[in-house]
Amino acid sequence: MKAIDSSSKTVGQAKSIADAGYGAVGVYLRPDRCSRAMITELHNAQLQVWSTYEKGYPTTSGYFSQTQGARDGGAAVTFAKQVLNQPAGSQIYATVDFDPDHNDPNGPTITGPISQYMRAFKAAVEPAGYLASVYGSGRTCRILIANGLAKSGWLCQSTSFGDRNIFTPNAAIIQLPRINNSWDGDDVPNPVAAGLW
Repeated sequence: MKAIDSSSKTVGQAKSIADAGYGAVGVYLRPDRCSRAMITELHNAQLQVWSTYEKGYPTTSGYFSQTQGARDGGAAVTFAKQVLNQPAGSQIYATVDFDPDHNDPNGPTITGPISQYMRAFKAAVEPAGYLASVYGSGRTCRILIANGLAKSGWLCQSTSFGDRNIFTPNAAIIQLPRINNSWDGDDVPNPVAAGLW
């Protein structure tokens, strides 16, 4: 499925997105980037969505901790449930927006602070009926899924990040190059695994 993810609101653009052949839009669970009206418009245009949480700078290992995971998971659930009415059983993607452990297949950073973060993120979203998933490098996605800390993986667009080729066949979503200042392209090879709603 051809898709986009948008770092800005798409209000007023849903029909043109659908007319361009896209079937889904990735949205951010924060008020400056998404709203209930935006979701309604996307659904009315027969577009599905998936949800991700990113606020702050998850771009170095220093961002990731149990405390931060609990905080981010709680904020994601509050917005998903109270603002968007996101259905139970759907997924929320946490963001690991860098290439940890590129040269170490054992993934000490991924199995260390990033796993601590994901364990707390998962513990925050699951009681609300959501599933925790992850956006990141192939290695990040592969290890977190294998360890039961993420339901599925959204593979980031950087072709040089660790384990990209290894994980690509198992990715629920694959991010493609940027379309404009707000949109990245995406391929959703498995809409069911991606948790679209």
